[in-house]
Amino acid sequence: MAVGALLRRMAPLASGHAAVDFSQGALPALIPLLEDKLHLSQAQAGGLFFALTVTSSVTQPLFGLIADRVALLWVLPASVAVSGAGIALATRAPSYVTLLAAILLAGLGIAAFHPEGARVASVLSGPLRARGMAVFSVGGNAGFAAGPLVAGLLTGALGLAGGPLLAIPAGLVAVVLLGRLRGFRAHEAVAPRQAAAPAPDRPGALVALLAGVTLRGYVFFGLLAFVAVYERNVRHHGDRGTYLLFAFLAAGATGTLVMGTIADRLGIRRSMVVSFALVGPLIGLYVASDGLLGVVAITLAGGALIATFSLSVVLCQTYLPSRAATAAGLGFGLSIGVGGMLTPIAGWIADTHGLGVALASCAIVAVLGAAVTALMPDEAAT
Repeated sequence: MAVGALLRRMAPLASGHAAVDFSQGALPALIPLLEDKLHLSQAQAGGLFFALTVTSSVTQPLFGLIADRVALLWVLPASVAVSGAGIALATRAPSYVTLLAAILLAGLGIAAFHPEGARVASVLSGPLRARGMAVFSVGGNAGFAAGPLVAGLLTGALGLAGGPLLAIPAGLVAVVLLGRLRGFRAHEAVAPRQAAAPAPDRPGALVALLAGVTLRGYVFFGLLAFVAVYERNVRHHGDRGTYLLFAFLAAGATGTLVMGTIADRLGIRRSMVVSFALVGPLIGLYVASDGLLGVVAITLAGGALIATFSLSVVLCQTYLPSRAATAAGLGFGLSIGVGGMLTPIAGWIADTHGLGVALASCAIVAVLGAAVTALMPDEAAT
């Protein structure tokens, strides 16, 4: 399959991924205004983040189990629409209870999309599985990055009254996906005749992979939580941390596409292990260097770390071929969610030993995660 044809085939799914992750990324920009409107405490604001994270990630394997048993292509447009509606309703909520209900609704939409979207992405990708999943994942990266920017600009100009406009991207993409369902069904009808006999499930390899990506979640959320604070409070660089996080995430999108191409040629597991192995030393170099070298190091760390996300989903589906949607739910949702829940450990380290030590712990955990993934068998092994 030509690269251009793959991109055209994957574009609607990648747009759906962008739309649901846009809804998730918009919440941080809305929190200050919601706090003022409803007089929320910091604990209540934190509860909103927790509710969205748990609902949108930990419930994904449940949606995956359902999708593996029943054809749920209709979930793709429906879940995108629900995610956008949830965020829009949150901006109009008259109380904390209704606000929490709207956030939970958005989280369920986000959770429902990922397993089915990744399952269909695997079918549409054909032999270019790593590259196709990379395109699918980059859609999510772009949406998550655009969410706070667009929400901030919109509410900055119109306040929470402009919040319902945040549902427009999801609504438009849902219509596009609805129109593509017939084409998705046609690809699914042909794919089984083209595929070889399915390989057996390898639960031991899957457990090792999930352990590795759970550790990766600690690293990812730890860096998101502490890089900007470290730059401001320890290195006294003002807003430089914000720009570093942008560079970190932008490099991740680039790294995802590059490693997807490499993995289809050199092997998915091998590419993931190599990419993951670079993360720990690069974080260590960032902590040790306050100058340009540190800036380059944290940027490259983002490229290497985020590139493993799409590769790990393909490996999950490879190790659990009988349940592709469940595998995607485990790779995209549960492991990342659990990894994020470990972030308070990094917070405790920061409070007790300092932000530099907390970031150093991310480097150490990255090395451990790479070591765990190195124990996995190759995707072609039996």
